[in-house]
Amino acid sequence: MNAAISLFDQTFRVTLVLALPIIAVVGCTGVLVGLVQTLVQVQDQNVAFGPKVLALAALLAVAGIAGFDLLDSLLQTAVQSLPALARG
Repeated sequence: MNAAISLFDQTFRVTLVLALPIIAVVGCTGVLVGLVQTLVQVQDQNVAFGPKVLALAALLAVAGIAGFDLLDSLLQTAVQSLPALARG
C-alpha cells in the first residue's frame, strides 16, 4: 500500500509541475491580449487565439525536454514499483 501511495504522490506532483506553467503562460497571455483588445477596441475572438498558441509553443520549445525527462523518470519509477504494487 505504501508503494501505491508513493507512486500516486509522485504522479500528482509531476502533473502539477507539468500543468501549472502551461496554465500560467496561457492565462497571462490571455489577460494581456484582452487588455490590448480593450485598448484598441477589437472584439474579435480569433485575435486572442494566435498569441496563446505562440506562447504555448514557445513554452514547449523552452521547457519541453525537461518535461519529457520528468515523465521518463516517472515511468521508470512506476515500472520499478510494479513488483511492490503486485504484492499489495
